Amino acid sequence: MDTGMITSATPTPTSATTATTASNSISQDAFLQLLVAQLKNQDPTSASSQDPSQMIQQLTAFSSLQQATQTNTLLQGLQTQNQALFQAQAAALIGKTVKVDGSGFQVQGGKASTLGLDLSAAANVTATITDSQGNVVATLPEGNLAAGNQAITWNGLDSKGNPVPDGNYKVTLTATGSDGTPVPFTTNLTLKVDSVAFNSDGSISLTANGNTFSLSDVLQVLG
Repeated sequence: MDTGMITSATPTPTSATTATTASNSISQDAFLQLLVAQLKNQDPTSASSQDPSQMIQQLTAFSSLQQATQTNTLLQGLQTQNQALFQAQAAALIGKTVKVDGSGFQVQGGKASTLGLDLSAAANVTATITDSQGNVVATLPEGNLAAGNQAITWNGLDSKGNPVPDGNYKVTLTATGSDGTPVPFTTNLTLKVDSVAFNSDGSISLTANGNTFSLSDVLQVLG
């Protein structure tokens, strides 16, 4: 029976043959040590030594490698500073109202949020609202809307005039021109940022009214 306890054991000696795998590459430190040792033990003025031009090439290689190392260190430092700057800017968004890329309605206390709509041309717009189970809750015939920024509002009532439960609702929009062809559009949400999270992969996410979105989704900070 396995008790799940950890016990100590003495390993049994075994004979093994260790194979050495040759490598055609060396580390940066090893290269520097080899190059310095070579420079110390050669006389570029001696006829029996290597060509002085090769000495110059080695010195140039040493200088180039040193500059590349310093450049990499500097770039890493700048990356760290930029990440800290981005995090500080993101943290300052807590309590701010932002416009983000997305769609949907959020109902709280019987009141629904507003959905922003940006039409590329004048169009006849209809909004279909569904709940988390995919059931159609209400249909909003917005009618003909002009090109540009528009606002889609909902009174939080279903198709029978009853208040819907608080929560998040999906919106499907259709926009067609006078000739019946689809009109391109984008949607956005206006939310108040509640918290900011710094993820292990370096990305930054924001939470507002129970919704989580990426910092890259922010279109505008309204204040």
